[in-house]
Amino acid sequence: MYQLFANKFWEGASVPVHFEARNPQPPFPLHTHDFFELVIVLNGTGMHITNQGSKEIKAGDVFCVKPGQAHGFSKVDNLVLTNIMLLNSFLSDSDYDLKEITGFSTLFEPLSRAVAATQPIQSFNLNKFQLFEIQAIIESVKQEITNQNLGYKIQVHTLLIQLIMYLLRVFNNRNFSSSTENTSAVSLIAFMEKNYKTNISMPELTDMSNMSESSVLRTFKRITGYAPFVYQNRLRMFDASNQLTQTNKTVTEIAYDLGYNDSNYFCRCFRKFMNMSPTEYRKHFS
Repeated sequence: MYQLFANKFWEGASVPVHFEARNPQPPFPLHTHDFFELVIVLNGTGMHITNQGSKEIKAGDVFCVKPGQAHGFSKVDNLVLTNIMLLNSFLSDSDYDLKEITGFSTLFEPLSRAVAATQPIQSFNLNKFQLFEIQAIIESVKQEITNQNLGYKIQVHTLLIQLIMYLLRVFNNRNFSSSTENTSAVSLIAFMEKNYKTNISMPELTDMSNMSESSVLRTFKRITGYAPFVYQNRLRMFDASNQLTQTNKTVTEIAYDLGYNDSNYFCRCFRKFMNMSPTEYRKHFS
């Protein structure tokens, strides 16, 4: 077993968080690290292995891995993860008294190395809407780090506290944020996720959701962080990346499968999204 150290990810960094997008997540052996890690499963299935055994995982699962706790992944099938790595100092030195909040010590308070090796990793599951909300917060943090506008460090800190508070509320109440309005919003996003390969129009979105165009735009932006058709393009690109690495389809076949009538246009979209051509992506990640 080996250990990952914080200086690998935070050398020269100015914020206490680092994101690792795993799309797809390959099998990964047992390992530990000296920082805190939140693992959020976005898609697919697999086995999460720990010192206490293994557990099947699926979309919406959240794992709160404390420093010194060993974990890894096996039997992965289209497994897509977001790993949120947090410096220990962020949780311990926060200006907010997080330790007073129910569930904080269970999920986030560090353990001694000897105790960490024997304690099970805490986990719970987010429903579809909760997963959308978490992804929207994550995207906001990433944008702050990328843009580095005035006060971005403070904004990153604030958004991370918001992220932790949201997870704590779900941990204490698995139905948190469930309402009729939220159900309608989830149905709207689910429609896009089911039909992203087709050429969806704004009238279709307004008709099926019984929302105005402005409400549709606002709902997509609030939940996913993106406008509807930007989100559709992201779904297509993630699907394309999976097909490139896990099938023998040609680039043209993948383009037509995802609803593009022009493979050259698909290649331009893919390069803009992934910073490499589909052929380069397949060669690099297959």
